[in-house]
Amino acid sequence: MRRMMLLFASLAILTSMGCSSPLSRGVRSYHAGAPAQAMDHLLEAEASAVSEVPRTRARYALYRGLTHLSLGDAESAERWLAEAKAWCDRDDGVLDADDRGRLLAAWVAIGHEPGTWGSGVLERR
Repeated sequence: MRRMMLLFASLAILTSMGCSSPLSRGVRSYHAGAPAQAMDHLLEAEASAVSEVPRTRARYALYRGLTHLSLGDAESAERWLAEAKAWCDRDDGVLDADDRGRLLAAWVAIGHEPGTWGSGVLERR
């Protein structure tokens, strides 16, 4: 009985690891402090993320921007963060409160004022 329970527990863990999307793995790697690994997963997720629903697209853009910022590439981070903000401008509920907070903090970290959001900033450059 004990062996059977261990077998089921092991299978459940392996199944849950294999079923996660590249975007989910990228987000987990970002939060785990592994930005290079996060970027690998996000690049893998890019093709499918752009064809997904707005929530997935916004989340992809946010974490792509955050990961670029973690890797020291502020220019690329700005482009992706502006895209995430543009999605938020269209639909305030597209990101949850925690992710909106991350977006604002990153936007300020790259040198923008909190009120200067979105793609309009990039178009003026």
